[in-house]
Amino acid sequence: MGKARARIPIYIGVWMVALLCGSGLQAQLTANANFNPSRIETGDTFSLRVLVTGTNSEPQPVDFKPWAAVFQGNNILSHTGWRRSGAQWVQQFTLIGFDSVQTELPPLLIKSHLGETIPTNALLLDVFPTKAGTEIGDMDSIREIIREPVNWQDFWPWYIGLGILLLVAMRYLRKPKRPKPQIIQQPVAALEPAIPIHIVALQRLAELEKQKAWTKGPIKAYYVELSMIVREYLEKRFQIPALESTTSETKQMLAHAAVPNELLQSIEKLLAQTDLVKYASHIPAPDAHLKALHHAQTIIEKTHA
Repeated sequence: MGKARARIPIYIGVWMVALLCGSGLQAQLTANANFNPSRIETGDTFSLRVLVTGTNSEPQPVDFKPWAAVFQGNNILSHTGWRRSGAQWVQQFTLIGFDSVQTELPPLLIKSHLGETIPTNALLLDVFPTKAGTEIGDMDSIREIIREPVNWQDFWPWYIGLGILLLVAMRYLRKPKRPKPQIIQQPVAALEPAIPIHIVALQRLAELEKQKAWTKGPIKAYYVELSMIVREYLEKRFQIPALESTTSETKQMLAHAAVPNELLQSIEKLLAQTDLVKYASHIPAPDAHLKALHHAQTIIEKTHA
């Protein structure tokens, strides 16, 4: 009996040592972020890679609020979901730099599945301005967007949705059919005819001219709106993705759509002029703003038929 009592403190000591060792072996939550490349030109795209280690459960979404003062939400073009890579969770973002800036961005914040906040390291953002010439021909060609390679794991919600649809279809097919109820025809109100796309575009240009948008606010905002109107019209008129394509890609697609060469050159000149202002901070002559708007009206009037 005395020996048994003497062993009790030994058992307690071994149990406490095991607890201390187990807590020491618990993985520490860490997060790391890096840019690729680390220095870019205005209008270029680049990648942000975020890695989280020390957890077997998928982290919560990355919080970009610490970057809000310098890096807005429209700078994020696309992102993947969290993917497991060995002992790490990896998420990748495709970003674009609109304005030249050189600053140290504070750590991003990520929460674990238990709600614990994990800060990343700080990052240096270095976006240098594009050299602008005096002529449109001096402008560099617009760079292609670096897109994330397709991974089958990115589409797992679609697989789940397809499986649910198949189960519902099988259940519906097995269900006995009921007699169809008698359908009472209701008078259908006449639909108003849709406004032609070229009329809509010309109305928007007329409103832009009436407001004299180039005199109210930044010149860049005026040329962004002008480019948007023309590209949206070309996309609907010729069934091409003009809103998400570069000027050279748009020209090639219009050439396949049998647009005459003279009009092709005119469209390319206008879109290149808007690109020069949007991405290279070029400031046209005062009389060029209204000429560009009239140029857009001429293009729409000659291509709508």
